[in-house]
Order: sequence, then structure tokens, then C-alpha cells
Amino acid sequence: MRKFVIFAYFICCCFIFGCEKSKEINHARYPTFVALADGDSKLIFLDKKMNIVKEINNKNKFQSFSIDGNRVYALEDGTYTGTKPSMLIMNLSNGYIERKIKLPHIPAAFVVVKQKAYIASSEIFREGMPFFIVNLSNGKIEKLMFTKGMVNTIKHYKDEIFISINSGGSMSQHSNVYRIQTNDASLSFHPVIQDHLELPPSDFVIEDNKMYCVFTGFSYGPRPEWVKDPEKYTNRFMVIDLNNGKIIYEKKLSKPFPQKIISVGNKFYINNYTDMDMKGKFLTIINKKDFGESFLPIKNPAYFDYNKQLKGFLVSNPQNGTLQFMKNGKIVKKLKVGENSSIVKSVQK
Repeated sequence: MRKFVIFAYFICCCFIFGCEKSKEINHARYPTFVALADGDSKLIFLDKKMNIVKEINNKNKFQSFSIDGNRVYALEDGTYTGTKPSMLIMNLSNGYIERKIKLPHIPAAFVVVKQKAYIASSEIFREGMPFFIVNLSNGKIEKLMFTKGMVNTIKHYKDEIFISINSGGSMSQHSNVYRIQTNDASLSFHPVIQDHLELPPSDFVIEDNKMYCVFTGFSYGPRPEWVKDPEKYTNRFMVIDLNNGKIIYEKKLSKPFPQKIISVGNKFYINNYTDMDMKGKFLTIINKKDFGESFLPIKNPAYFDYNKQLKGFLVSNPQNGTLQFMKNGKIVKKLKVGENSSIVKSVQK
């Protein structure tokens, strides 16, 4: 009996110390970036050395994903035979799929705030394009409405959701950025920019109650007839005061095709890239103090994000399916991830 007790104790100790060792290994390889690859059918998790620590393959295409705390929320389009649009909720630490929520419409853009997902659909109906809220704790649809145009960007700032809507054509008067109170059950949309705009910004960031916007516009190719002043929305940078909705600063950027804008310290970073040709050569850097420009050369920066812990950028080049980690203005590692690569997002701890 005594031998059995000693043996059982030994097994318990091995199990306990074994678990602790496993935890240490997992912590050391905790993801720093998450990215889409292989035609958006694969979600990959990268550690601080830019090694792939987890891959999640999917029959459907992932439309987008978001990171909130220790969870990754990924939208799939449901176009594969026998499947439907849905959201996968994954554990960031190990990549396990914890839950799958069915969605009423094909998702496009979204944001997660306080266990609720605000999702815009790419489907078109007579009423408009679906926009709905999903309660992530029970998977139920709390609200469904329709927007008068395509939702391009959704961001969260304080207790509000900000979405840009491109209505186009005869409906262009509805093109704007709208704000939604997260505690507003009626889901009322309030226009942000009071100055007249024919097109909404391509992307924006919000800081200190100001919205910093970039407009891609029409550097080449056909220009829609309903846009009366196309130059106003081509390679443009604007600052909007959220207190009154007025444009307080604007300038024409030196490099064409500004797509996304992110904030890092005392600078804004913008990727210059054209979806049409899948080409680009620069990241534009804007100094927040005087809005002066400088440039960081890098090939085909379709998507990018910055990790504060690593003090570096991960840049996606879909043309050759590589991810490029850049630090101090230099590429320190390239990683081939499949036929192409797209969205990259940083894990901020």
C-alpha cells in the first residue's frame, strides 16, 4: 500500500511539473501577430521570432478577423457547398476553436466591443446592405438594420462605433462616417463630418477626439461621373474635429494610393498600395506635430500593423505570398506563407 501511495505521489508530481513546463513553452511562443494566407483560407499565428506556431485551415474564405483580449474572432463567408456564413471564436493562446456562431448574412467588416460584434454585410437588398449586432455570449442577433451603401471601415473609440459608408451615385449624399453609441439600443446613425463630402475616407484613426483620415481616390483609371470634385478625394489626408464635425486640416499626399493608416507614437504610418495592380513601394510617415512627410521604402505593402512589444512592423506582400518583419526601417525577416497573404494584425498585451 505504501509503495502505491509513493508511486501515485510521483505520478502527480510529474503531472504538475509537466503542466508547468508546458505553460512556460506556450507562454514563450505566445502569438505576437495573426495573419491571413493562402487565398484567405488559412489563419496563421506568429510568435515573437516570426515562426508559425499555429495554422487554422478553412474550406471557406475568412473575410476578416479581430483580436480582443485572448480571443480571435474570424468571419467566414459560407460560400463553400453545404456551409453558411459564420463567426469562429478562437483561443489566441493555442488556436483552439471554442465556438462557431451562424450569421444571417455574408459578413464583410466588423468590430468587437464588450462581447458584442457589430457586423456589416456585403449583400445587397432593396432596403440596403445589412448591418447587425451579434451577442457573443449567446450567439443571438440583437439588432438588424440596413445601411444606404457599402460599409468600408468600422472602428471603436471610447463608447462609440464609427463606420464609413460609401453610398455612391444618386445616393452619394449619404456617404459619410457615422457614429453609433454602444449603449443605444435603437442603433441610431449620426453623421460625423458636417462639411459636404462625396466620398467617405478609405481609412481613419481616432485620437484626442480628432479623426485622421486618408482618401485613396482616383490616381488613374476611370472616375465616376457623379463625383464632381475627384481631386478632393485623391491621395488626400484630412483631420476632422469630432466636437463639431469640421475639417480642420487637409493636404495632398506626395505618394499615390494611400490605403490604411495606423498610429505609432508621434507618427502616423500609411501604406501606399494599389489593389488593381497589387503593387506599391512605400510606407508614408506623417509627423503628428507638423504633418510633414517622410517615406519608408518597402515592396507591395498591402496590409501592415505594428507591435509595441517587438517595436516592429509586419507587412504583407500578396504578390509573392510573403510576410516581412521590419524593424528600424530594415526588413529583418521574410516568411513565405502560401500563394498570397493579406490581412495582418498585431497582438497587443
